[in-house]
Amino acid sequence: MKIFSDYTSITLNNTFLNGEEIISYCEKQKTSLFDQVAEFMKDWLLPHATIELATSGSTGKPKSILVGKNQMLLSASRTAEYFHFKQGQNALLCLPANYIAGKMMIVRALFSGLHLVVVTPSQNPLESLKPGSIIHFAAMIPLQLNQSIHHPSLSQIKAILLGGGPLDENLEKLTQKVNTEIFHGYGMTETLSHIALRRVNGKNSSQSYQALKGIELGKDNRNCLTITAKGFLEETLITNDLVSFTGTNEFTWQGRYDNIINSGGIKLIPEEIEAGLQLLLDRRFYVAGVDDEKLGKKLILVIEGEAFNKIELASLKDKMEDFINQYAIPKEIFFVKNFANTVSGKINRLKTSSLIVFQKKMIFFHGD
Repeated sequence: MKIFSDYTSITLNNTFLNGEEIISYCEKQKTSLFDQVAEFMKDWLLPHATIELATSGSTGKPKSILVGKNQMLLSASRTAEYFHFKQGQNALLCLPANYIAGKMMIVRALFSGLHLVVVTPSQNPLESLKPGSIIHFAAMIPLQLNQSIHHPSLSQIKAILLGGGPLDENLEKLTQKVNTEIFHGYGMTETLSHIALRRVNGKNSSQSYQALKGIELGKDNRNCLTITAKGFLEETLITNDLVSFTGTNEFTWQGRYDNIINSGGIKLIPEEIEAGLQLLLDRRFYVAGVDDEKLGKKLILVIEGEAFNKIELASLKDKMEDFINQYAIPKEIFFVKNFANTVSGKINRLKTSSLIVFQKKMIFFHGD
């Protein structure tokens, strides 16, 4: 059986490289992404069997963990089998290589002999793609796909794997109009990228994630997902993701257990509320709980952009009552002109919420 030391060759932007040549080539490119690729390959080429990674907090507080290089190859093999990779196919690297998603794109290329097309990570990575280039596989975050959805080069990509955050309903609707096969993965640093996938568009689209081969799923007493993978994970991994099973090793994601808001004794799941509100709002937004003397936590809605007028606000309130539970209707609405973002393009909720005190707000009165 091959091990990590057997995988030392890669093609980067049409240049075949082996071993130390990879590091030398990357350092000469003098870009941050190539520097990250070089740093990863320095670790990969060392005789040590493990690599240190930083987790995102999906199973608790963010921390550093050691993962086996052979485990990374096993993850790459599962992806290769699912997407039917063939040696010489082109894969797009448009994510930072200091995060697990970017690192795993490199490992997939090492494992399957994919030719990596490396472009600078940006909100619209297709701007850097040469017209006419065929890309068989790409990994992106939802923000990148949203910015690229109308780009003419999108048709050059055969399949896109999305990760790093939830997929909003508006973007999902837009994907139905493109021929590129779009998938959304469920996974985390601890699982070395995705362990389950769902097809977002096309005739095989589904809201349920199907576990990859060799992965066994379950739930704990909180209804949070548990993951077992013999030879891959040392022990069963307990997540903080609330799920509902729709079949054997198949589930829908409901939200994060640690995001639950206890408002007056009623447990509110922000992700479920946001899913309903997506049908009503064409701006970025999120819901959160803030301290309240009466309720313990009070639900608020934060919307990006200029404040609504009274008519728009009244219309929104009336529509909310048809799409979400009455207990899940926000008590207050705040408007923030520009949301703060994380490095990976997600809304930085904590930092954005700190701006609220300077913004306009609207209040819903429920008579409670």
